[in-house]
Amino acid sequence: MSDEDSSQGDDTGGMFTTDAILNDEVEEMGAVNNKAATMSDAANAALLQARKRAKLSSKRSTKSERSSSSSSRTRPVVKLMVTSVSRSYSEPWRRKPQRESSGTGFLISWGEDTQQPIRIITNAHVVRNATTVRARASFGPHVVSCQGWSFDVANGDSNAAAVMEGVASNNNNNSNTATDPASNGNNNNVTKLLTLSTGLPKLDENVTCVGFPQGGTQISVTRGVVSRIDVDSQYVLRIQIDAAINPGNSGGPVFDEQGQVVGIASSHLRGAGNIGYIIPSKIVSNFLQMCKDNDEVKVEDRFSGLGALVVQEESIEDSKHVPGIPNLAILGSQTLESKALRHNLGLDELDILGGVRIVGSLNNNNNDSFHTGDRLDGDDVLLSINGIPIGMDGTIQLSETRPDERINFRSLVTCQRVGSKVTLDVLRKKERKELSVSLNMSRFLVPQYDDFDAIPLYLVVGGCVFTPLSLPLVSEKKSNKSTSFSRYYRDQRSGNEQMIVLSKVLNDEVNVGYHGWKNLVLKSVNGFEPKNIQELVDVIVRKMEGEMMNFRCTVVGEQDADYVICMSEQEVIHSENRVLQRHMIASWCSMEAISKELRDEVEKNEPSETKRRNAYHTMKDMRHVLERV
Repeated sequence: MSDEDSSQGDDTGGMFTTDAILNDEVEEMGAVNNKAATMSDAANAALLQARKRAKLSSKRSTKSERSSSSSSRTRPVVKLMVTSVSRSYSEPWRRKPQRESSGTGFLISWGEDTQQPIRIITNAHVVRNATTVRARASFGPHVVSCQGWSFDVANGDSNAAAVMEGVASNNNNNSNTATDPASNGNNNNVTKLLTLSTGLPKLDENVTCVGFPQGGTQISVTRGVVSRIDVDSQYVLRIQIDAAINPGNSGGPVFDEQGQVVGIASSHLRGAGNIGYIIPSKIVSNFLQMCKDNDEVKVEDRFSGLGALVVQEESIEDSKHVPGIPNLAILGSQTLESKALRHNLGLDELDILGGVRIVGSLNNNNNDSFHTGDRLDGDDVLLSINGIPIGMDGTIQLSETRPDERINFRSLVTCQRVGSKVTLDVLRKKERKELSVSLNMSRFLVPQYDDFDAIPLYLVVGGCVFTPLSLPLVSEKKSNKSTSFSRYYRDQRSGNEQMIVLSKVLNDEVNVGYHGWKNLVLKSVNGFEPKNIQELVDVIVRKMEGEMMNFRCTVVGEQDADYVICMSEQEVIHSENRVLQRHMIASWCSMEAISKELRDEVEKNEPSETKRRNAYHTMKDMRHVLERV
């Protein structure tokens, strides 16, 4: 009993004890659970902290990568400080005041020779007429002088490119790097030279424009997207972006998302918001290859667009590549959306859906070596170029991988170099033919570019200033009205013809009655019809007969209306020195306006070099030397 009681007692006591133990165990388990919960919270907190640290580290790493990427893009970019002296076209006997400006350029790789000077590429208009060019690095106060710049007119003044040599040399083993002058050999300060992209960027692709625009002195970075791929007025490929391009950005690189240069910042559309244009890397590569090939070119009998750029080699067996905008030597093209016109040309019979009609061909009488092969004729239907079909609207696919984007067919021509050969599929008189045509250089009746196909020339007779019409002359007059001369801007010349205009009249007693006359087209002088300014000089000093000088002029659009300037020849001769001295004009005409034959005759008749130089100063003295008193 006792034992049982005891046992029961123990059991009873044990039961109460067991409950207590259970309660203690429950409390301990709760404590453990609480501890575990506390440990779990701490672990979660630690995990969150670790994630935050990893995220922060990732951000720092990304930021560091972006900074490194940004640095690798900005270090090769330089600010160009330019001093230039331009020539005046409205007063071609003088030069304009010295002008200081700035632009942007960037370092590029140049072949495998590491000892070659560093090359800097920029826009031609940045360094045109430059007397000094200095480049300042974007990463420090390092400034070098540049020299030996070359030009190529790619599509007008705004889309021309220039390449220059820096004084500093690239002494690295890697030809794609250049050392920071302040680095003392530290590899961390090596500047990677930029490389050009081999393709065109896609629409809506992100681009970054780097340069030194106005509004500050340090480097600037703007971002945008590719808005459009199109051609300009010369049918040369160009890319439109919405990244800000301002004065000073010209010549700077434009990067794609991979850090490659897809183009060079060129210009922006005035009066519009965020419409900027860049020169595609494809066009820039052609220019650089021309510079690397070291094509030696000269100007034949250079005077305001009459000189043609040619390679100095005499052999013309192979096609030679020279600067300039190539063309097919045609006067224009016509789209073929009209069903009646397509039927009339025979396109329906052959089930041909595309093509453009050639409105006329350019007859060139300059013994042009590039026109020794086939050529297009008027009324031909051009179906394809190098196997790429042309649509009836005059467009082609931008590329095989981008069939939904189309562009003008002439971009196939302008993206190549002058002298290249192209294969044309042509429908001529309802028969298909394959032609092999060498691309010619555009020769405009109205010269387009200063110091390329135009230079300021003049002739002063009785205070009347005659000069060849050129776009720089029209631009310099700064007229807000659309000029009537614009109808001639796209015309091509077939020979050495020029459009001679009366630019202004320097008022004097000899020309009373004609004060204020300007912008008249010269038709004839005493019955002679000079086709260029050299022939005009020759007529005045050797072929004038009678007591009067009669200049017949006309207004553009009124070819049947003659405006006559009649002056006494003796009065013109007597007033010559007075007019020239009053306006500080050294010579009655520019030396380039005197033909080589005329200069040879003066040299033959006047052996004294001093007297010969003086003879060129006035019409009277030239006539005396030529025995035409």
